[in-house]
Order: sequence, then C-alpha cells, then structure tokens
Amino acid sequence: MVKLQHGPAVRGPSSSLGIMRFFDADTAGPKLTPEFVIGVSIVLIAIVVGAKLAFGF
Repeated sequence: MVKLQHGPAVRGPSSSLGIMRFFDADTAGPKLTPEFVIGVSIVLIAIVVGAKLAFGF
C-alpha cells in the first residue's frame, strides 16, 4: 500500500505567470491581421472551387 507523506508538497509554477511571459514575447515574424488571414483563406477556397467546377476534378 502507498504511504502518504505529510509535509511540503511539490508544486508546479504558481498561476499562469510562465504562460503570460511566453505570450508577451515578440517574435521576428510577419505581423498578419486576422482580416488578412480570413481574406486569403476565402480567396484560396474560391480558387479551389472554381478549378473544381472548371476542370471537373
């Protein structure tokens, strides 16, 4: 049987301090707005659907 130890418990990092530090860090990548990403996605979907209708894939 497992014996329970009473005393100081081992804990992970308190709250979400490490996560906040990770998301606050700026990277050297391109800055894209959500509107741009959605617009490019819609255009790509339209191209694929148009190709499917035009060429009958």
